[in-house]
Amino acid sequence: MMLRPLLYKDLNESQKELRRKSLDFIGYSVLFSQLTALVYVCIYANFLRRGAVRRLEWRLRHRILGGKTPIRGKVQSVGAAVVYWSWAGLMVWLCVKDVDHDYLHLTKAFGMAAAASLPLNVLLGMKYSPLKLVFPNCSYEGPVNVVHQWLGNQMYLLLTVHACLYLKFFWDTSRMKTRLLETDVLCGVCAFGIMTMLVTSSHPLVRKSFYSVFYNLHIILSVLLPPLLYFHVSHSRPYMIPTVGMLIVDRVLRVMFTVSTTATISLDPQSSILDISVSFPHKPPPSAGSHVLLNVPSLSLWTKNPFTVVESGNGHVRMVARVRGNLTKKLTKLTKVPINIEGGYGGHGVSKELVGGVDRVLLIAGGIGGAFTLPWARYLKANGVDARFLWAVPKVGDLLWAGDGVALAEVYITGGHRNGEGGCGDEEGMELLDAGSPRDALSIPPLRFGSGRPDVRRAVREVVGREGRVLVMVCGPDLMAEDVKNAVRSHALTGRNVTLHMEAFGH
Repeated sequence: MMLRPLLYKDLNESQKELRRKSLDFIGYSVLFSQLTALVYVCIYANFLRRGAVRRLEWRLRHRILGGKTPIRGKVQSVGAAVVYWSWAGLMVWLCVKDVDHDYLHLTKAFGMAAAASLPLNVLLGMKYSPLKLVFPNCSYEGPVNVVHQWLGNQMYLLLTVHACLYLKFFWDTSRMKTRLLETDVLCGVCAFGIMTMLVTSSHPLVRKSFYSVFYNLHIILSVLLPPLLYFHVSHSRPYMIPTVGMLIVDRVLRVMFTVSTTATISLDPQSSILDISVSFPHKPPPSAGSHVLLNVPSLSLWTKNPFTVVESGNGHVRMVARVRGNLTKKLTKLTKVPINIEGGYGGHGVSKELVGGVDRVLLIAGGIGGAFTLPWARYLKANGVDARFLWAVPKVGDLLWAGDGVALAEVYITGGHRNGEGGCGDEEGMELLDAGSPRDALSIPPLRFGSGRPDVRRAVREVVGREGRVLVMVCGPDLMAEDVKNAVRSHALTGRNVTLHMEAFGH
């Protein structure tokens, strides 16, 4: 450990070889730590997630700080903080434990830890990652995606320390003008610039406001990063080669599972909701409740935007989306257009795997989040599962696309909304203004009409309060999802057999 100031040591060949072996050990230790963590997560998810362990997990999901707006990917709960900072602490400890006051050893160690972390980060970000088999029923943007963001941020911090320490070394030894022009250092500088752009574009504010920028940068820059690190230093190559291999496999699979077809588009002027019908003449369509990535070549060559499948069958899928972003605004001007569609993603869609062995199900949707929950409501009714469906929308017109599916829901008219950090729905911070929209606009009435926001705590209490296994599913604004999570948490801590599925999609 470092107990004295670091020194620029002039090492002989044998000492350099020892330092090289120590640095290689850091990379191996990072890989071994990652493998150990993955094995533990697999065992936990499949065998240990019950009883007292499950209650402990719910306690650790308590939020650290106040505030009402949760942001996906941010460290906000006790458990997330423990995992995040424990892993960060392990990486720093591996970097400093054998420094022996050698400045360059410390500098190289941070770079090695970052390079060794890249394969796992790419594996977590792959659309067809085998790691998602551990979480077969997770949300499209569930824990796998969150850990991908966490690890990417930590890699960037490690690389920042690595770059700053090297720049100081070049400055102190009067090598700034010479070394920065050499190929290996230029590759490192370019790689650090690429990581900076990737991390910056991944910030929730940038990703939400400029989704096409985020998407295109990730597609292009993620391919450029491994070759630059490969030529930056030879000792990173054992980690770059499998990274490139995984990127190639992922791209090939995505191309293989991309269908070129035609979409028929219509717009409901009362609700500004797009209705998109897509034919799948040669391949089985993705299941209802899953998510797809849609590319319109006439509007953008690369960008693929996420949509939720509402109905699937007979070689067709139907999707709905609120007119909100740049792509949906352009789609309002089209009626029939060639598209490329990729997916589906997000667990297995509507299937018995998520609800197997469940006695009761509570479905809660906010706004366009009904695009995910409505297929589940239909499936549960068709299979005789005891289910209750609460759906909050700003106005009655927002229900027209659902057709006879409205009859499955208890509808709550909130009267208006403000845009914000939406999840599956965009109605963050829905307000009770006026519920006077004409209810006769619906050809089929819902189970009941309510005014204002649904009382999710009461609904959870009524469904969970009885004996048996209960599943609660929510897709809507982040504030609604947070309220549902807190309501379920209070019952889970008392020992109730309740599972929560929070579907996060769109950002």
